[in-house]
Amino acid sequence: MLRTARVLALFPVLAVGCMADPPLDVAQNVDLGRFQGKWYEIASLPRATQTDCYGTTAFYSASPDGSFQFVNQCNVAAPAGPLKTVSMTATVPDPSVPAKLALDVGGFQGAYWVLEVGDRYEFAVVGHPSRAFLWILSRTPTLDPAVVQGIVTRAQGNRFDTSKLQYTPQPPPDDRVASAAPVGPVPAPPPTSGGCSAPGRAGGRGAWWLGVVAVAVGAWRRRRARAAA
Repeated sequence: MLRTARVLALFPVLAVGCMADPPLDVAQNVDLGRFQGKWYEIASLPRATQTDCYGTTAFYSASPDGSFQFVNQCNVAAPAGPLKTVSMTATVPDPSVPAKLALDVGGFQGAYWVLEVGDRYEFAVVGHPSRAFLWILSRTPTLDPAVVQGIVTRAQGNRFDTSKLQYTPQPPPDDRVASAAPVGPVPAPPPTSGGCSAPGRAGGRGAWWLGVVAVAVGAWRRRRARAAA
């Protein structure tokens, strides 16, 4: 209980829990090979773990064992602020539904679902079945406003609270923004050890801590319910 409380104290905004939510459709026939590479975060629902991040980018690459490595980077507090890097491991629990990835955070798994991809994989929309998390990603630092508006409208129709959507400040092109690979040393992802699963995840340490927090909150709520009974 004490350990769970400490997790919640560190990540209050991420307290979504493992609870039942309406079904959420994902993108069909996602080619994860084309999903690899560099993405710029255009907008996202707010999360405490990525406060004051500028120029957020994500790099996705496949590993020989079939898993994927996700690396997030951003500058903290200012466009030229200190660079923060975090890495996580993702797997595809059901190969027949490649859009439903699971991020493994130290033995806990959280849903990271690809909801949309552009025809040329020029943009992607990623979310969590709880509707508490949403990311709009682009291959370029900016995305056509009409495309963004269409994404937002569809997300609202899928019951995401788009009124809270925050647009990520992307600095003018420079060496880091133009880099095709993460800049500087990349920390190893947390070790995996089986663990629990959140229903159904993406910054800190970065939003990639969603899996840990969702599972921790769910366990805490189940213990409270048993105690009350």
